[in-house]
Amino acid sequence: MSFTITDGVAWAIIGSLILVLAGRFLLVRDTVIDYLVNRLLLCSLLTLLLYRWSKTGPFAGVVEQLAIGCVVLSTTYLLGIARLEGPNEDMSRVRRRERRYCAIALACTAAILFAGWSADAEGLALDFGIGWQGFLFFLSFSVPITANTVLFAIRGIRELQTGSREAVEKLVALALVAVDVFSWTSQLLCVSQLVFGRPDLGPHLPRVEWTFTVCIAANGVLLALPLATALGEAAGLDAAGRSRRRLRVLWRDLTEAVPEIVMPPGVGTGSHGRLFRMTVEIRDAILHLGPYLPPVHDEGDDLRGGHGELDRFAHRLALATAARKSGAQPGNPRGAELLELPARDFDADLRQLRELSRAWVRMRSSRMPADESARPTLSPPPRTGPAGLK
Repeated sequence: MSFTITDGVAWAIIGSLILVLAGRFLLVRDTVIDYLVNRLLLCSLLTLLLYRWSKTGPFAGVVEQLAIGCVVLSTTYLLGIARLEGPNEDMSRVRRRERRYCAIALACTAAILFAGWSADAEGLALDFGIGWQGFLFFLSFSVPITANTVLFAIRGIRELQTGSREAVEKLVALALVAVDVFSWTSQLLCVSQLVFGRPDLGPHLPRVEWTFTVCIAANGVLLALPLATALGEAAGLDAAGRSRRRLRVLWRDLTEAVPEIVMPPGVGTGSHGRLFRMTVEIRDAILHLGPYLPPVHDEGDDLRGGHGELDRFAHRLALATAARKSGAQPGNPRGAELLELPARDFDADLRQLRELSRAWVRMRSSRMPADESARPTLSPPPRTGPAGLK
């Protein structure tokens, strides 16, 4: 089996990794895990570039050894993820651990470079099993990688067993553990070849590059899934984004009439957070507009009726927004008291508001005229004359 990575394949993987990494730095950088994953991908990208540069030039051997050291450095971020105490752990503690792990990886890289320099001085090509240099190389490379990936896999298996993760998160964790198993298989083949001479797979270093490239290609695909989700949220293509689009016209018109209920920027982050904020602001606006609603002679106002009642309520709500924007005095003091909107949970609340939003759009598109019998009795504001309702 050939373990050679052709230039075309390598550059295709490098290009896709650059795109994933750029997207993640822009859109997926909110949590501690995002920070560590992005650093892992950055080290992996550097490793692949060093492998490409190691194919030519007078310092090809040194560059290849630096690439192998970067492989070790990349896996230290797996250890960093495994050691996280929670998604909200203090970043200063995470960075202190990161510095320690990177120092260990740099020490391993220095040992690999020393082994390569010594082997080159003796006219040997550095590889596993080549004198004491090969043994030092093996210890500096295989031991830290195995330890890092095993600890990461243990943490991933524990996360899978908690039952508190979503299906996509479990799938990604399971796939990453499978990638670790693939890496361990390569390590076992190296040990078997060193101890028993079988299977005879040729030099080890090309297999190290091949294994790492395959693992990073797989990881790049897996870690692009959160990026795809973030892109969908940024474009409003997720479920929460679609709901926000359906509510936007209603939200815009109501908050123009009651601007003081709009929360300050920064409240409600993420797609679901922004949707929750929008629903709260719509509810608050409706309650503030309650005293401006034209009074009716039934039990009161609610959003539980069918399309006819929703259309009537949307029309009356439009009159209330016009009255408040014109500066008229409220003429229905019990309006806010009667506007109890009894949603049992957020999903039911969202369904109610989406139905009202549809009625609001129908009312706007039909250019429904104001019903004289439904006009509120309004007291004119001081020295401004009677308020005119559109």
